[in-house]
Amino acid sequence: MASHRESVMLSGLLKGMGREAECLVSALKVSLPGTNVSHYASCSIFSAPDDLPEGQYLVTFGGETTAVQKRDSYWVASQSYSQV
Repeated sequence: MASHRESVMLSGLLKGMGREAECLVSALKVSLPGTNVSHYASCSIFSAPDDLPEGQYLVTFGGETTAVQKRDSYWVASQSYSQV
């Protein structure tokens, strides 16, 4: 069975470095047709406050959480996601 992929924009919440902030997340949603099974294969963070310090964060979006890192003013996401 072929999967269905679509780009979505979701509200996200960043937590880490003693801070909590809202952001926007662009993600690739992968689902199996005819089922309620879906998963986010990748994500990019947008509209996060510029004053967040560099370091490790968790971002929660669409019922999933993943570890991200702010490094050199860029957001880098790991490839492992977990449903919460």
